[in-house]
Amino acid sequence: MESIRSSGVNLPTGDTPLKPWRTSARRGTLSVVLWAFGLATTLLLLGLWGRAITHDQPTVQASVRAVVDAGVATDRIYAWIAEGVTTSSHVDDATAEQVVIDLREHPEIEAAVGSVIDQFVAALFTPEGEVATVELAGSLEPVLPLVLAGLAARDVSVDESALTAALENAETIDLGTGDAATIIDVVEDARSLLSLIVVLSGATLLLAGSLAIWLSEDGPEMVRRLATRILISALSFAVLFRVGSWALDPKRGGSPIAGGGSILLGSNGTVFIFVAVVAASVVGGVVWLVQRRTDRSRNEHTRIAESDADTRELVGI
Repeated sequence: MESIRSSGVNLPTGDTPLKPWRTSARRGTLSVVLWAFGLATTLLLLGLWGRAITHDQPTVQASVRAVVDAGVATDRIYAWIAEGVTTSSHVDDATAEQVVIDLREHPEIEAAVGSVIDQFVAALFTPEGEVATVELAGSLEPVLPLVLAGLAARDVSVDESALTAALENAETIDLGTGDAATIIDVVEDARSLLSLIVVLSGATLLLAGSLAIWLSEDGPEMVRRLATRILISALSFAVLFRVGSWALDPKRGGSPIAGGGSILLGSNGTVFIFVAVVAASVVGGVVWLVQRRTDRSRNEHTRIAESDADTRELVGI
């Protein structure tokens, strides 16, 4: 009687391969999951860096100062000084403006203007409920001898006491806490938004990574691939932000206003380096585990082969 197997009928076995459509669906799903993993990685890195910025108040203040000191605020302060010279000395506007222009590069007047800007920037970060002030008289006091010398060089007679009185009568500017706390409110709102982005992107990263490992045929290899993606992304952001900071630097040809962005991009790059180090550690750990497993499997095969050889010798005896 002819057996079923000898008649050519194929019986199902436990090693039956997946159907082609299932394989295609699995690969397509894995591609989508890896795309979601990459997007989550980008958002997570940017969110971590942004949160580090919001907690780095000196960097934010330096960035704001670069923007405030980007010509507009400085020109207004110089214009205010020229107006004061015109009012107190009764010289024409053109002469007073020229005197101030000639003194712009002088260290004392640059320091005086910088002091006013520093006080204004500090006032923008004053906590709500506190009074923010800008001391004009004390900041501009070193300017008086320079203005007098500039007017004297142009043979302009000026009443020194009137100019001194005008400077001494400069009132302290009190800034309302509502306006002064605006930047603090913006930073806190940004911090809350970035915290939400970090949580959502981190959860997406874990979910997509878990799905990718489950869909892959080699779990450890997929872990290594995912960690390598994070490593490359972190290093890429570190390099791009450093290059962006260099490109926006006014000393490299960037606009003065872009100097604030240059300060931000050049700061807190250690966040990317830290993530890269963690990812590199994961990659190294996976490679070590795989190598250890390979060596263990090779040793087991060697022992089995030696055992088989001894068994064959015994059978021959």
